[in-house]
Amino acid sequence: MRSHLCLCVISLCSNLVVKRFTDILISISVLLVFLPFGLLIMTAIAIFDPGPIFYKQERIGKDGKKFLLWKFRTMRVHQASEGQEITHGTRDPRITLLGYYLRMLKLDEIPQMLNVIKGEMSLVGPRPEVEKYVRLYNDEQKKILALRPGCTDITVIRGHLHDAALLDQQQDDPERYYIKTLMPKKLAHNLYYLHHQSFWLDLKILIGTILLLLRISKNQPMNDNR
Repeated sequence: MRSHLCLCVISLCSNLVVKRFTDILISISVLLVFLPFGLLIMTAIAIFDPGPIFYKQERIGKDGKKFLLWKFRTMRVHQASEGQEITHGTRDPRITLLGYYLRMLKLDEIPQMLNVIKGEMSLVGPRPEVEKYVRLYNDEQKKILALRPGCTDITVIRGHLHDAALLDQQQDDPERYYIKTLMPKKLAHNLYYLHHQSFWLDLKILIGTILLLLRISKNQPMNDNR
């Protein structure tokens, strides 16, 4: 019994080391490859919508610790929240024209590689939420806080949760729809990931994310029975 427990602990530690090494290696590689393009994006933001280049928002990370999530700014200055922590789909008037395309291609999230290198995030893990929504988690849902939040998560391969498209349909109260409908589905998928995480599952999620970004795989709204 003790030997089996020791093997499990060693295996877990080994997986964590491999995951962390992979996170750092890929993050540094992405930053180096996208450096020229990143400089172009920064210049474009400065020209077409003068103001801060980066957008930093406090999110809840592993073990409930707070950290600052980095993104390229995609919203007009001083219009990032207006009392709500989500954007109203793809038609949110606060999003700039450049920001719309950055979001569509997920290029606004490249700076999150810095969060990964710092150890605040992983390449794969539950997407980090703001404290306002984390406070709404029940005891079971709070278990995902044992994981480092990720740049991409399991919803990519389990019926991609196309938040923006679904929120576009919610004209009256998109935030309520997110809290009552989308968020519980995302958490259910991430709880599955918590109990089944492995190097191969992470690899599958990363490949699925790349295929989505290249538009090789179609974005499919998450069905209620998933």
